[in-house]
Amino acid sequence: MSTASWSAPAADVSLPLDLIRELVDREHPDLADLPLGDAYEGWDNVTVRLGDALAVRVPRRAHAAQMVEREHVWLPRLAPGWGFRAPVPTRLGRPSAEVPWAWAIVPWIPGERAYHAPLSARGAADLGRALARVHVPAPDDAPRNPYRSPPLEERAERFDDRLERIVETGIALDADHARVQFHAGAVRPRPVETWAHLDLHGANVLSVRGRLGGIVDWGDLGVADPATDLGQAWCLVGSARMRDLLKGYGDGVVPRDEATMLRVRAEAVAFAVTLAALDDEPYRAAGVRALVDLEVAS
Repeated sequence: MSTASWSAPAADVSLPLDLIRELVDREHPDLADLPLGDAYEGWDNVTVRLGDALAVRVPRRAHAAQMVEREHVWLPRLAPGWGFRAPVPTRLGRPSAEVPWAWAIVPWIPGERAYHAPLSARGAADLGRALARVHVPAPDDAPRNPYRSPPLEERAERFDDRLERIVETGIALDADHARVQFHAGAVRPRPVETWAHLDLHGANVLSVRGRLGGIVDWGDLGVADPATDLGQAWCLVGSARMRDLLKGYGDGVVPRDEATMLRVRAEAVAFAVTLAALDDEPYRAAGVRALVDLEVAS
């Protein structure tokens, strides 16, 4: 029986705005005059706008706290020179009795979620260029994502589990064809591993008038097959914009030979299945759209 979580997990700590205010004022009193704005609660963190240019990002559960090193330590090392906006921490907050994990103050990145404001052809090319900057060799001590860094073959059981979940929810899925697409890529060797974002859905990619505004939520950052990011991006921009994305990616580390594109497509099918298996919107609807676009659902 599956033990997967199909909806946003419950928070381990309560993070009301008055607590966020207290944390900021206590740790960074020079920012006490900046007002708190809108709050955004994700699966792992709560992000609250602070003034016009900053935001407070606090883990909402212990699982996220295990991942903050990727944003607090590795992101500041990687982001300089990327050429696109990312919420690189400018200050850190210490664990406390109220929140037993480190937290951060980051730049506020304007834009709309790409789920609600899709990237244009030029925006898809922007995303491709951004991924080419991200996909660089990583040091030996770089983190690996336990769910998305392993090869596709090692994720096959989880993929089948999610396929069964989708069928149970009544989506018109051709599960056999989805498995064929997945395994066609899974049997291809991974010639290179690089840094990768590994969670490129439309809530983590920001759009400004169709262009790429920034990429947020780097908690899943790790070493993996760069085809993983490209497959996830395919789910986001769709087949109609994938050529634009690959044009922007240019001569990145991923060649555009048949074996690579089979891996990219397999990663796209895997990520679409992951999203479509969820209860929460807009993720589920985005996953279903991607499955239809990838011609494994109708």
